[in-house]
Amino acid sequence: MKAVIFTLLVSLLSTSYTAFAVTSKTDIKSDLSEAELKTVNSGEFVIKMEDVKGSPWPEITYYALIDSTPLESIGLFAAYDIQKDYIPNILKSMVTKSISPTDIITEYVLHLPFPLSNARYTHGARLYKFDDDFVLTWYMVESTSSEEVRGHVYFTSTNGKTLMRYRTYVKPKSMLGSFVKNAMLKDVKATMIAIKNFIEKNKREQSAINSKYSEFITRALRGEFVYQTNN
Repeated sequence: MKAVIFTLLVSLLSTSYTAFAVTSKTDIKSDLSEAELKTVNSGEFVIKMEDVKGSPWPEITYYALIDSTPLESIGLFAAYDIQKDYIPNILKSMVTKSISPTDIITEYVLHLPFPLSNARYTHGARLYKFDDDFVLTWYMVESTSSEEVRGHVYFTSTNGKTLMRYRTYVKPKSMLGSFVKNAMLKDVKATMIAIKNFIEKNKREQSAINSKYSEFITRALRGEFVYQTNN
């Protein structure tokens, strides 16, 4: 019965999230001006913030060029079980359920600055492939620190590398807002740097991790449950 209730909850949350998902191939390069493209091509991040109606919290979008293929990039980005090993302040990342081969539930523990207790949250992540582009969208299942979470990452090939668009909106619970706003903005940037460095390092070293998680993506899109959980 508990599993049925959990699955229903995830289904309802996922349905409410579809308005924010990417549902088709998108020319994300067209988001950027010529000056912004030059910035990205030079190896720097382009950061954009957009106000969200009725919220003091902005939607944040990062663009970066990654020296890797889109498949390798999405594979390592979606390596849920090892995110704790390279994303700053993540103390735990554990896959707990596979709703489908491409819809994965992961539990996290995030270190928050004193005097706050560590945040515990569960997110769902859903994988898509449009031609040679890859997209991962995520949604909140439950959280001790956030009222709302939504976002996606889009990887597309450009000039032998990968252009990444990472878009996120996080609304902390009201009692935490004044404590974590500045820390959150810094954490997002630190996370982007860590993700880019991790993908490029494993690509450069042709690591077994790179091969493993690229294969995970290929197999998941074929309909295989690549994470062994209590489905």
